[in-house]
Amino acid sequence: MKRLLYIPIVHNQSDMGSLGNTLSKEGGGKYGSAVWQDHIEQVDQSWYKIETEITNRIIKISPEKIKIYQDGLPVVDEMGIKIVKDAAEKGSINYSIIDNLLTRGAKLEIAENKDYLLTEYYLLADIAKAETPENTLKAYLLYQEGSKKLLEQRDTYIANQINLTLQDGEVGIAFFGAAHSITNKLDKDIDVDIIQMFTDPVSLNLIQV
Repeated sequence: MKRLLYIPIVHNQSDMGSLGNTLSKEGGGKYGSAVWQDHIEQVDQSWYKIETEITNRIIKISPEKIKIYQDGLPVVDEMGIKIVKDAAEKGSINYSIIDNLLTRGAKLEIAENKDYLLTEYYLLADIAKAETPENTLKAYLLYQEGSKKLLEQRDTYIANQINLTLQDGEVGIAFFGAAHSITNKLDKDIDVDIIQMFTDPVSLNLIQV
């Protein structure tokens, strides 16, 4: 049997890198600074709950039988491990969880296509660096136009990667943003267990959007 622990995630500030401050300002403007700050704190608390939940579910599983699939990570081996460790050191709870699993013997699998990720990054970066309201709107509309198709392409690629690499007797742990639609594209012989932990009002609104 193939098992997959699928975790729809909301990124914390550290996960967003250079875009974090920009997105935080937008969130504060939309929801109010107090509500947004509470959201940030709730996201971190949810991540700690996820860490505990994962530990409880894999406690009897041999680490070498565990495979990890991470949102936004298109490389493995030495470079992939370095990215994981660097992100964990910068405060990403998501990557800290992965780092601990890899240290125990779990395997990191390629989940994403780097070309799709670069396309999305540049679209978002154009919004962040726009210097006038007109340019911001133009960049936002371009992002909206391409983002749905791009997300579908990413989801298909990710599902195929899981289908190809997860073997009988193994357990996969998949961390992907809540906007993704991956589980419906997985092979029928994969037993999927969805772990939903992000339940604060802002997270739920982001998930619904």
